[in-house]
Amino acid sequence: MSDEASPVNLLPQGAGYGVLLGVGAVFAAGMILTTFLLKKYLNENSNNTETFSVADRNVGTFLSASAVYSSWSWADELLWSCTMVYNYGIQASYYYGAGLAVQIAVMSCIGIHAKKKAPKAHTSLEIVELRYGKAAHILYLFLGLTNNLISCSSMILAASGAISIIAGNLHIVASAMLIPFGVLLYTIVGGLKATFLTDFVHSLILLTILCYLNTSVLTSEKVGGLDSLYDMLVNFEATGARYIEGNYQGSMLTGKSSGALFFGLILTCGNFGLTVLDSSFWQKTFSASPRATVPAYLIAAFCIFANTWPLGAIIGSSSIVLEHTSAFPTYPRAMTQYEIDSGYVLPYVLKALLGNGAVGALLLVIYMAVTSTVSAQMISVSSILSFDIYKKYINPQARNKSMIRISHIGCVFFSFGSAGFSLMLHYVGVNMTWFGYFIPLLICPGVIPLIFTITWSKQSWLAAVVSPVIGMAAGLSVWVGTAKHYYGVVTIDALGGQFPALFGSLTALLLPGILSLVISLIRPSNFDWKQLQEADILVKDDEDSSSAIESLEKTESDVKVQENEFEVEISDIESSKVAKKDQLSEKQLDFWIKVSSGAAIFVLLITWVLWPMPLYRDWIFTRAYFKGYVTVGLMWLYGTLVVIGIMPIISGRHSTAKVLRGVYRDYIQRK
Repeated sequence: MSDEASPVNLLPQGAGYGVLLGVGAVFAAGMILTTFLLKKYLNENSNNTETFSVADRNVGTFLSASAVYSSWSWADELLWSCTMVYNYGIQASYYYGAGLAVQIAVMSCIGIHAKKKAPKAHTSLEIVELRYGKAAHILYLFLGLTNNLISCSSMILAASGAISIIAGNLHIVASAMLIPFGVLLYTIVGGLKATFLTDFVHSLILLTILCYLNTSVLTSEKVGGLDSLYDMLVNFEATGARYIEGNYQGSMLTGKSSGALFFGLILTCGNFGLTVLDSSFWQKTFSASPRATVPAYLIAAFCIFANTWPLGAIIGSSSIVLEHTSAFPTYPRAMTQYEIDSGYVLPYVLKALLGNGAVGALLLVIYMAVTSTVSAQMISVSSILSFDIYKKYINPQARNKSMIRISHIGCVFFSFGSAGFSLMLHYVGVNMTWFGYFIPLLICPGVIPLIFTITWSKQSWLAAVVSPVIGMAAGLSVWVGTAKHYYGVVTIDALGGQFPALFGSLTALLLPGILSLVISLIRPSNFDWKQLQEADILVKDDEDSSSAIESLEKTESDVKVQENEFEVEISDIESSKVAKKDQLSEKQLDFWIKVSSGAAIFVLLITWVLWPMPLYRDWIFTRAYFKGYVTVGLMWLYGTLVVIGIMPIISGRHSTAKVLRGVYRDYIQRK
């Protein structure tokens, strides 16, 4: 069947508009109200630059973990994990999780280094400028903004395409442009703290729905449990109807899958770029309290497998046997390559097994995932525009009010710019899989030099500037050359193959690191970290703030103002006590640096060596191993719901109670 096959309608268009407009409006209104309550009762002012960009640097462990988890719960992650299991077998869902966990663990190490060496920073690029100067700053500014645009656009591309196909072929332009609309409202009003809170709500909803979808599919009448699913897979393979090239005996039930392994390596390379070059992840480390930084990231790294592991193992596996049954939405035809590459495996299986309710739940999950990403990217880009462009090169004396204005303009500019860029990608024929393979070539070259910038005092200016440029050029050259070598031609399809993407990505990621080491050892630097610690980069309050307060004190409601100020002063004292409690000594910071470094190495060894490599042999999953594999994945998912979805509520109970008491007190006084 050609890629021109008739479209499949899963839900009416109204469902798409209901989520994009209705849910978006509800979230925007809820977060705007929450921001107002936080300002009134907890003295958190989102019109302050420090609050807007780094949430006053005091976010706790579980809320930070939830925000990191949500930022890694991408729309294309959920869709792609099922697609890759369909393409390469069950081991692909494991490699997807491995390709997520390592980078988050590495960011715990980077984050605590930044806490120690650059405690006042707002973006990673500020650190680059303070250490290397203008030329390096402009280079990494380009790399960082390119990463933001590409990563956000890829999420919108995947989500808008899925929403379009799910919701009665809703026009993709409407889908892409409406995704950032509701996010824009609450992000501008609430800043990064609003992003953290919506990330938590998104995570809670997403994990609850994933628990429902995975469990319901596994226990559905057409699947019938683990034993039945295993029997269907074995019997289907026995017919010879499906043979996966590169897998042992062509089986999907094997750990020896070159396609799954290569996919995992490409994904891991790309995710290093999406993490380290994305200033939004640095901002989450800047925003977390020093005591919370490492635990929050390691919790997220441990839990992130829950998104892809059970989903791919259950739903991805089910797609292979269901595609040829009358229940499948495309029956009697098979899925086209366009449908597979665009991530439609997941919604088609849900439609076949659970009906419209499950597809509607997926629609909500996709919206939750993509809006979480867009919100974080908005704050990241707006902070770069305000701190690294406006304050650095346009108005060095900029104060709070003008900085907030530029941040708001940046949010508007980036939200619709990224949506427009994703539409451009769609209309030139770029699908989710091709773009996912291409991304690492552009965003990986700066990864290792940027890590060295905050962790290694010997990296020189020359190494930091030259290595990413050479790495990008070499990566693109290897990408094109490999396509020519393996496929004989250089076409869009050839460049989208696994080998060109794999070799190009590895070159773009690793070569700059090797070059940086060699150049720095030949011409070493000896940077003094005190330059970062003592840098005056905090934004000053507006000059007229004191006169405004004096004028306010002379109003007729002087007594009421004084009472409010007294309450705020008490709140400030309490907040100060909490802040002091969360501050760490240099010895304590060094301890967490050791913990995070060891954890990153441990996660790498477990996820890429000790677990998967013994499975890469001539062996097909037995019934017992298959059942254990899926069961542990489900346990991981339900455990993650408790840790990521429930614990932030428990840890934030005191602040919640304080807000509720304030609301109740005001209500009684007005009566």
